[in-house]
Amino acid sequence: MYRCEMTVHEDAVGKEIVQLKQKVEEMGLELRYITALLRSSQGSELRRPEVFDLLRDEARQKAASRLDAGMAKRCEMRPECRQRFMELLDENLSLLDRPRVTEEDLDRQSEKLESLRSQAVAGRCDGCFREVGSLFQDQTELMRQLGLYRSKEEIRDSIDLMPEEIIVRDILEPLSNPQRMLIMKALSRSQRSFTELSSLTNLRGGNLLFHLQRLTGTGMVFQRGGRGDYALTPKGQRSLETINDLYMRTSAAGGEGTITSTAGERVHGSAGSD
Repeated sequence: MYRCEMTVHEDAVGKEIVQLKQKVEEMGLELRYITALLRSSQGSELRRPEVFDLLRDEARQKAASRLDAGMAKRCEMRPECRQRFMELLDENLSLLDRPRVTEEDLDRQSEKLESLRSQAVAGRCDGCFREVGSLFQDQTELMRQLGLYRSKEEIRDSIDLMPEEIIVRDILEPLSNPQRMLIMKALSRSQRSFTELSSLTNLRGGNLLFHLQRLTGTGMVFQRGGRGDYALTPKGQRSLETINDLYMRTSAAGGEGTITSTAGERVHGSAGSD
């Protein structure tokens, strides 16, 4: 009897040690995650792809650790289920490569999780699915914190708060001119001198200067050293990428048809999905 009580006590202590170890590992992952975000926001040498790769690796380690600790230990299906769970969670993390994660993207992933759940044994697999469901939510929150994902409700609320005059004045109007768009596209590859921009755009003297002043005045473009080459600002780069994304999505939404590129080429094809 005494030996039985000791065995139960040892099992309980062992579980507590495993749980404490898991918490310590998660705290370490969270600390590295916060550090990476701080380094990114402070303009460190880490570029966005490198930061996102680091965060993806940290999230994957967290998922593996949580599944190892939280899944049923004495189930013959544990290895197979763990592999399927990790494949699903890895697919979630691959969404970090996209410029934006939509609600439809996450709905598709949720449907895959529900498909796995439909094959589970009622009452036997609940703990494992609670664990993977919690990890799914953690990954969704990571996408939200990185600015990749917003729900449709959050987007609607954000639209309601948009300052119309500022958006038109500082974003839409500067980019509504074909010649300024041409300048922006030229600068998206590399910085350019006034002479190079003149040659690329066929704009001369005062005409080119007028458009450059409009772009610099709204924070889309800046001139290095006051009289040096011109380059896109982070705001200009993000604005150009957003317009490109909008163009690709709205062109695809039109269904089959012909899209005329900026080079005047005509491209035939069917609309693709995201």
